[in-house]
Parts: sequence; structure tokens; C-alpha cells
Amino acid sequence: MNSLKYVNPFSKTALSLSDRFDTATIAQDEVQLKELIAEATSIIETEDDASKAMIYYSLGTVYGDMQKLEGALKEDYLKKQLYFFRRSIGLIENEEYDKPEFKPFLISLKEILYTNYANTLDHIGRKISAIEQLKKVLTLHDDFGMALGNLGRIYQSCGSLDFDEGRQEDFHYFGCQMLYKACKSNDPNTHSAAKAYFKSAMKKYPQEFVDYVLKDEIEFKEYTYSDLEEYEYRKWCLTNGLFLHPSNDLPVLELAFAGDTIQLPKMIVKVHHKPIFHGMFAQLKQEYIYARHLYYETVNSDGKVHFTDKETYILSNTDYTQYCIRVEKLKTSFKTLYGMFDKIAFFIEHYFDIGIKERDINFRTIWNESVGYGKKKYSFKNILKPQNNIALSSLYWISKDFFEKFEDSPNPQLKRISDIRNALEHKYVKVTSSFFNNAEEWEDGLALYVSENELYDATFELLKILREAIISLAFCVNIEEIPKREDAKGKLILPMSLMDFEDEWKV
Repeated sequence: MNSLKYVNPFSKTALSLSDRFDTATIAQDEVQLKELIAEATSIIETEDDASKAMIYYSLGTVYGDMQKLEGALKEDYLKKQLYFFRRSIGLIENEEYDKPEFKPFLISLKEILYTNYANTLDHIGRKISAIEQLKKVLTLHDDFGMALGNLGRIYQSCGSLDFDEGRQEDFHYFGCQMLYKACKSNDPNTHSAAKAYFKSAMKKYPQEFVDYVLKDEIEFKEYTYSDLEEYEYRKWCLTNGLFLHPSNDLPVLELAFAGDTIQLPKMIVKVHHKPIFHGMFAQLKQEYIYARHLYYETVNSDGKVHFTDKETYILSNTDYTQYCIRVEKLKTSFKTLYGMFDKIAFFIEHYFDIGIKERDINFRTIWNESVGYGKKKYSFKNILKPQNNIALSSLYWISKDFFEKFEDSPNPQLKRISDIRNALEHKYVKVTSSFFNNAEEWEDGLALYVSENELYDATFELLKILREAIISLAFCVNIEEIPKREDAKGKLILPMSLMDFEDEWKV
């Protein structure tokens, strides 16, 4: 018999606010909602962390509700949703709240928190990040209908975005499967209006395809690797969702996805035009693959001192700073990944012909309201139009996470990553052993102190974000090329053949 007594970690104030927000939303009372936002904002700092997490969740949710009531996508409201949901997640995932006595209350909050956060990410085009959040929900509750249905809807959307026919079918297979499960879910949080929406989404599929999905389990080509080292590396990438292969985001882990298959789509270019964008994209892929493997090597270090680290006669400052090839590899992985943002900006600038001077091209400037020089002035909204290209929107919002002012940023956690990058590239960084947590005592006034664990976490976060950015870039180009291909129908189009760069050439 279980004698454990469950404890609700949320204060009466936080619970009351949540109920009042729900009541005002159902009544569509915008005046009351704005008053509750002011009240919540004024009292949140007086609450404990668990209660703060619930209030932040309520604030994130209400800005989504306000957006629906006002009938328009407002960038400021989207930023607030992202900001408040992330603040809530940052608090609720603290180890303190992993205690068994909190479990039912914490799971209930996490289910709706991750789901609503995923929906906001989906609205701004960040579908890969949204999938990650919904998968987290389903590890907590595999029949949570809202997560199943929204995941199915995102898979359906990815099936339309992807230009590889094989991957399209895989996404639609799992999209249909998830939507069906959502419609049949017994979870009480899956309200009737949501089920009606999911059923409507399923109607996009012909009945024979639905029957196939419900009857037959999809089969993938089997892959084997005789080299154990290669197998372990590919398994690690696959498990962590780090392959440049969109199917790596499906709810199954298959070695068929253990490769970096994403490419640019077929493009319409002028006669004698060189395949510069395919070349740029290939280099982006290669740099990502290099940085990923460097990171993998540091994670899977054999624990032995490398021969290059012997007899280097480095002085110790008793602050537990790490001086070794392993840490330098980790730094190189971090810097390579971060530098790729500007290379993506270089691609976007030339593909869309924005008009920024080459020395001024970076992942921040391409989104400026006004770019160009002299008589050649543009507004990026007239050229890039992220509102019309969901994959470009993903890149736009990734840039906002990193490059908006800290106090206005929808993702304050990434400010630290930016600080680390600037110090690594231009200043002085000391990477300390992770058990050393008293850097203040030894600070020399110039060094930025970063623990190994923090640098590992930051680099892994960059691996995930850059993967999303590279895949989004390919989808972005495909969306832009669709009208060009339509316009070219009936015209003489000369094919340009590009060879695969064979594996045996990579020596």
C-alpha cells in the first residue's frame, strides 16, 4: 500500500490567479484579462519558485488567448508568450521539484506548459523545437490528447514543407497516426473543439491512406555498421536528434535516419549561373558535421591525458582551470557552431539579394528594418517577408533569441551563450572543473569563468539550434522556389547535373 502523501507545491494565490485567468478567457473579457496580467506581474516576485512557474505559465497562456481575441498575430504578444513559458520551464525543471510527493501536480502543469509552449513555437515556424517539446509531454503522459493532436498537425505540416518524397510520406504517416490517437484519446483535457479540429486535419488524407496507417506498421530500410566506433557515433547522434535529417524528429529512432541527407531543392537559375548556393549549403553542412563530431569526441573522451598535453609547463592558478586538448576541442566546437549564424546570414543576403555591404552581413543585420546604402535602401519585410515563408520565420525568430537586447529578449537564457562566444573570440575565458563552484574567490577581473558542464550544455544547445536553422534554410529555399518552378512550366529549362561527392573522396 502506497503511504506517500502528495503535496501541492503551488500557492493559493497562484492557483486562484490561474482559475481567474481561465474564467476571464472563457468570458472573453479583455478588460479583466489585462487587469489580471497587471496583478500577476505585480505579485509574482513575492511567490516561491513553484508558484512563480505557475504564474509565468498563466501569463504566457493569456497572451496567446489575447491574440486570439484580438484576431491578429502580434509580434510583441508572441515574444511575451515565449518569454513567460521559458521562465516557467526554467523554474519548474529544477531538481527540487522532482520529489515524488510533488509528482501529480508537477506533471499536470508540465503537460499543458510544454504543449502551449510548443504551439507558440509552431506559430512562429520553429517546428523542430515544437516537436521536441511535445515529445517531452508524451514521455510524461502518452495519451495526452492535446500533445498527440498538435504533434500530428506539425508532422502533417512538415510533410508539406519537405521536398523529399520519401520523407514526406513518413511525416504524413505519423501525422495521421497521431491525429487519430488524439481523436480517440480519453484524456479529459482534450476538449471537444480540439478533437473536432484534429478530425478536420485528418480529412486532408484520403480514406485509403488512413486505413493503411491504422493497419500497417511502416517499415524502414535496415542499416548495419560493421565498425563499432561508427555505429556508436551514429547511434549517439540519432538518439540526441542531431542528424541533418528531418526524419530524425519522428517518434521512432531508425538507423535509416542516421545520415545528414538534407539538401537544397531544385532551383531555377539563369543560364551560365554557377551552383553557388549548393556550394554554400554543402559547406554549412560540413562545418556542422565537424563541430558535432568534435563535441562527440570530448563527451566520449577515454579519460587519458593526450600526448600533446604532456610537458607543456603551464602554471596552475589554483582555480581549477582546465588546460587540455579536450577542452580546446569543446571550445572549437562551440565557436564553429556560433560562427555559422553569420554564414547562414551570408547565404540569405545573397539568395534574396538584400543589398547589405559584405563587411556588414551578419545574422543580426539581415533582419534590420532598413538595410542598404545610398539610394539602394530596403526594408527586410519587403524582401524577406518571413510572414509569408514559415521556414524563414523560423530563422527570423532564432535570430531574435540571440540578438535582441537582453531585457527585451524572448529567451534570456541564450544571453549567456552570446557572452561566452564574445569572450572566447575576443577576450579571455577560463573553463573550470565542474566541481569547482567558487569562481568569485579567484576572479582576476578579466577572465570569464565557465564550468565544463556549462560549456558542454551551451555547445549542445547550439548543436540543436544550428541543426534547426540548417534544415529551415533548405525548407525556406524550397518555399521560395515553388512559384519559380510554376512560372517555368512550359518553358525550356536546361538541367544542371551536380555529382555526389563520393565518400571515398573524403580523405
